[in-house]
Amino acid sequence: MTRAYDCIVVGAGPAGSTAATQLAQDGVRVLVLEQDTLPRYKACAGAVSGRATGLLTLDFSSVVEDVIHKVKVRWANADTAPIEYVSKTPIAYLVMRTSFDQLLVQEAITAGAIIHDGEKVQAIDLQPEHVAVQTTHSTYKAATLIGADGAVGIVARQSGLYLAKSSGIALEIEASVPPDQLAKWKNTVLVSYGIPRHGYGWLFPKSQHLSLGMGTFSPRRREFVSDFSAFTDSLGIPWEWQDLKAHPIPLGGRDRRFCLPRLLLVGDAAGLADPLSGEGIAHALHSGLVAADSVLASLDSGDFSMHSYQTAIEQEINSNLRVAKQLSNAFYTLPKVFFHLFLTSQEILAWYFQLVQGDRDYQDVWELVRKLLKPQGLLKWREHGEYPTQ
Repeated sequence: MTRAYDCIVVGAGPAGSTAATQLAQDGVRVLVLEQDTLPRYKACAGAVSGRATGLLTLDFSSVVEDVIHKVKVRWANADTAPIEYVSKTPIAYLVMRTSFDQLLVQEAITAGAIIHDGEKVQAIDLQPEHVAVQTTHSTYKAATLIGADGAVGIVARQSGLYLAKSSGIALEIEASVPPDQLAKWKNTVLVSYGIPRHGYGWLFPKSQHLSLGMGTFSPRRREFVSDFSAFTDSLGIPWEWQDLKAHPIPLGGRDRRFCLPRLLLVGDAAGLADPLSGEGIAHALHSGLVAADSVLASLDSGDFSMHSYQTAIEQEINSNLRVAKQLSNAFYTLPKVFFHLFLTSQEILAWYFQLVQGDRDYQDVWELVRKLLKPQGLLKWREHGEYPTQ
């Protein structure tokens, strides 16, 4: 049986649910297809940044596991005291994606979107007059299609918009620890640079456990698991192989298409993760809102080329991620130089985390970095490969 909708959204993560909510609130007939049974676990550090909270219209306090006001920054697995950054206003809100994503799904349902979970998309067919989506249950037709099905989702792959070599990778565990060990991390996260190559490790406290992870933006990942083991060992946190989760980080800031006629990619499916931090929630929410506006405009005008979406994503998101990519290239090429800058310049440490909070933009931070790298004392480290130590 074939059913008709104005828009089909594939994937019920933050990008897909946000787009569906916005569309349904404006009276659009929306179907959301999610291959997993909801609520579902999602491997993710679960940091909702200040930038992301500014895009949310719902109260998500009921699913917040911890509110972060302090960041400890250390070099590799060193025993020396880390650098600390403290903010009076929240730097980020930590959530478990199971409950956070489900809250966004419920908002879409309340707005009038139809959600089909446990229904996997098998094929998409783009036609001049409509889009057809075949699933394990049925076939559906719609005027438009939003691909929100993640970094390796079927919509990007079958439409020819998938970029195979644009992802980093992250490993993560959820670690149960004694109450006293959990308590010492309340309102505080740890960020560890230097290992792995072109990446960092993190510790994020949740209400009942610690989330530990490591991400790398480098294609050379041969020692990645052993690097992760060394990181967790340095914190005295054991884990078993069955605890380990891995997921791709689809990095933004690249030349690419985000749409075709009648089809839009959002969030991880569009490759909009931050090349500097790996964060994806803020840009997922943002792209979901932009996609909803583009679909509404196409339904009103009858122009389904989606050219305006390509322009909007490039101007509002990807142009900033290009600057983030420049920062990332500099930062991870000279990680110890940047750690020394954090150590000696409270300004750059503050600006870095104000970027996470949404109080600074990428260009601000890039200009400051260029200014601080300009003195001969810093440039010679790069030229001669001599790095400062603590």
